[in-house]
Amino acid sequence: MSTHWTCPKCGRIFAKKNQMHSCKKFPIEKHFEGKEEIAKPLFEYLKTKITTEIGPVKVISLPCCIHLFGCYDFIAILPKKDRIEVRFAWNEKIKNKRIDNCVPMSKSTYKICLDVRSGKEIDKELMGWLKESYNLKG
Repeated sequence: MSTHWTCPKCGRIFAKKNQMHSCKKFPIEKHFEGKEEIAKPLFEYLKTKITTEIGPVKVISLPCCIHLFGCYDFIAILPKKDRIEVRFAWNEKIKNKRIDNCVPMSKSTYKICLDVRSGKEIDKELMGWLKESYNLKG
């Protein structure tokens, strides 16, 4: 049985009832203004790979970034002109040359940050990490 709570005003899903958040919505198209050539196709490709290889997601567009919600809010995508920045939850530090940053969020969770500049970088290794992140308990 799910313990998630959905805000009745904005539709965002959280682990705790009445969790503090902003209900401000942001059109997803605005994230890609001036970034249509590289960031938008990378985002679409990554989203398709996740839904076909890992599981269904709900897209949540916030002013700061785009979130994908699977079992919980497991990935944030920040479109840039020449890439997408990908941030996902992980249960330990990942030491890998692809990782730009690994930030502790709690005793058992890290935020992993990396850039994706081409579809070739959405490979088996990245999809493995995202599959594990998708299935973490939020």
